[in-house]
Amino acid sequence: MSQKIELQALNIGIKNNKYDAVCLKLPTNSTTAMVTTKNRYAAAPVILSKIHLKKNTPKYLFINSGNANACTGKVGAKNASKCAKYLSRKFNCEQSEVLLFSTGIIGRQLPINIINEKISRHKFPFKSSWETASQAIMTTDAYQKYYSKSFILNGKKVTIKAICKGAGMIEPNMATMLAFISIDVKLNKQTLNSLLKKITDNSFNSISVDGDMSTNDSVVLISSGQKSKNYITTNSKSYKKLLFELTICCQKMAKMIVLDGEGATKAISINVNKSKSKREARLVAYSLANSNLIKTAMYGEDPNWGRIIARLGSLDNIHYIPEKVKLKINNMMIFNKGIESDKFNQKILNKSMKKREIIIDIELNSGKESHSVITSDLTHKYVNINSIYST
Repeated sequence: MSQKIELQALNIGIKNNKYDAVCLKLPTNSTTAMVTTKNRYAAAPVILSKIHLKKNTPKYLFINSGNANACTGKVGAKNASKCAKYLSRKFNCEQSEVLLFSTGIIGRQLPINIINEKISRHKFPFKSSWETASQAIMTTDAYQKYYSKSFILNGKKVTIKAICKGAGMIEPNMATMLAFISIDVKLNKQTLNSLLKKITDNSFNSISVDGDMSTNDSVVLISSGQKSKNYITTNSKSYKKLLFELTICCQKMAKMIVLDGEGATKAISINVNKSKSKREARLVAYSLANSNLIKTAMYGEDPNWGRIIARLGSLDNIHYIPEKVKLKINNMMIFNKGIESDKFNQKILNKSMKKREIIIDIELNSGKESHSVITSDLTHKYVNINSIYST
């Protein structure tokens, strides 16, 4: 019989009369794995949570929105520690059994005294839904992002539940993005870490909205199943099934983030195939994904394939012969043998560009490796949102 994660959304005084925090109470014998931002200005809660995870097994996760507690110096570090201390007193646990996550405006101190007062007064009945929790962690997100799916594993029903947030500062190694994923199967730490690395590499680490990496990125995977003598190993069929289902979950949430990319109207899949190396395929994919000229063309529903080819041609140390490159947009051959393809039909392509999702396929024909990235278009609304975000 599985154990459930319990959640409580609350207001801690960062936002006026809105949920701005959520607390997750983890069941006994749960296992937690975490990956975080590679930004060298990692936020105080990220640094503290990494220390706590090394020391102890988490019992509570606490996420606040509206304030990133990043680039806040020694005061910010002390405030993060104080917040963990207040929560540990409230829940009668060790301070290191609390992990903290924050998202919001960078450079502002947490209103720690107000937070302490709010935490001490709150009863924490832990009766909130995952949907409500997803609302509490939103910042510039246009809508809530949550996922739930049940499937059969070894003859037993297994459920994945997940929430995430993210809309801007999205570029590899996650995004201004927090994600919390629960699977009610008992997994050891080695297996859980292996799963988390693979699912993030194929989802959250393969999206880009604006090419900026956040200070607070975190993805947490929690195994909440009851203790079992038979652990799932990384070479088993059960592991492959879990990997498949968790990858689908994270890819769907990653696409939600891209489609919610501050002001985005389109999700653009960029697939680079037949590259000499995985590294080169990744470099090409991200270069195209972060091109403002390409992103604005997609927003304008303008099939200006010349911008794509020009961007590719500007990249150094990418192995390919220009005349062997092939380009497709929405499955239509656009560019081949160094010139516009005779299969290109402007009228048909113009019509397909009006779709919510656009697919760009590039074949370099220099090897066997590939990489895919999902990005968004660049709109007037994106500029409006980010020009007034801190005011």
